[in-house]
Amino acid sequence: MKRDVTMRQITFMYLFISVSTILRQVPQALAKEAGSSAYLSPLWSLIATIPLIGIIIYLMKAYPGLNFYEIMVQLLGKFVAKILILAYLLWLLLATTAKVTSYSLTLQFTLMPRTRSDFFMVIMMILVFYALLRGVKTVFRFSEVTLGTVLVIFAILFICAVSRLRYDYLLPVSTVHMMKTVLAAKNVAAVGGNIIIALFFGDKLGITVTKEQFHRLWFGVITFTALAFVIVLFTFGISGPSLTASLPFPFYITVKSISFFNIFERFEVLVTLICIMSDFAAISIFVVLLHRCFEWLFKLEHSEYLCIPLGIILFYATYYLSSTQFEFNYLYQKVLVNLNLVFEYAVPLLLTLVCLLRGKKIKEQY
Repeated sequence: MKRDVTMRQITFMYLFISVSTILRQVPQALAKEAGSSAYLSPLWSLIATIPLIGIIIYLMKAYPGLNFYEIMVQLLGKFVAKILILAYLLWLLLATTAKVTSYSLTLQFTLMPRTRSDFFMVIMMILVFYALLRGVKTVFRFSEVTLGTVLVIFAILFICAVSRLRYDYLLPVSTVHMMKTVLAAKNVAAVGGNIIIALFFGDKLGITVTKEQFHRLWFGVITFTALAFVIVLFTFGISGPSLTASLPFPFYITVKSISFFNIFERFEVLVTLICIMSDFAAISIFVVLLHRCFEWLFKLEHSEYLCIPLGIILFYATYYLSSTQFEFNYLYQKVLVNLNLVFEYAVPLLLTLVCLLRGKKIKEQY
């Protein structure tokens, strides 16, 4: 059977769309909530992300070949499933709006401070529209091909930055504020929960998903955690927790002081480019998920014609919800992080509990 997407592509997509948020929002949020010891928070996030992987694997094994909506219908009934899909649609719309805003604010903060944000939005929407016209495979393959290069760039950055680490920014670890580092881990877990995109594409993976394919999910979460830990560690170790907490893009400022053996500088331009590519992949995949939600909610066979009205909605929603840095920070830290925890963790957990209670019916059905 020829699959539309593979578990490898889903894992690479998960890592790639998470990169920009790890670089921009996570270090600042952790520094604000947990201070100098907050670089331990990515490790605490495993307490949430590892059970989430177990939940995803359990649901995919219990209902092989079914997507997220079909699993909801089997467990909760069609009416409740449609209500949940409507909630997911609104959440994805909000998340996409936030991604568009963060992308335009990043370019204004780094490379093009005098350019209007609507110019960046229009360019991104054109790119996303063109990519989706070529098919969702194009977006998955873009992430699959690009992620390796991104990880190599990060490896070079970290090697060059080791000599600039100030250990007085990192040590000693404050045991008094250890509980704050655990609570602050929600900012990392809210990004790590993006792995639930595997459930949305469960029907595209085919009926049989092998253990080797499931191992991709474990690889993705471990790699995500390691990447988040190292990025936060180096941001804190070079810029310090106080400066990290006050900057909208602290990793960018951190990288400005790094050079490649005193030969190649301006690494921060590469960081901005990585964020733009990550945002492009994230917006593209979120739009695909929005289309799928519309199809499930209204029984549409095709939703390609929704691209233009959806683009207009996103354009104006960005202005009304988070057109400035202050509005975006409030939207992300106070609203989106908490909503991510609900839709990425709470709802799948609820489905798993119902699935466990109805175990006999599942066995009879399959």
